[in-house]
Amino acid sequence: MKKAYIDPNICDRSPFCPAKRVCPTGAITQEVKLFGASTPKVDQNKCIGCGKCAQICPQRAIKMI
Repeated sequence: MKKAYIDPNICDRSPFCPAKRVCPTGAITQEVKLFGASTPKVDQNKCIGCGKCAQICPQRAIKMI
């Protein structure tokens, strides 16, 4: 089964990441800091491979592998 992976070189680290909001299982999390945010991370145990995050990512930083 394919799973989502986020390329940290492409991701813009926006604290308003749309992929976090569309993930039906909450597999994508991100630590928001005082001066920005970290690259979102995918919990592979929660990811069901639906691809919704990859479809909505404006930077196309999420790939289904």
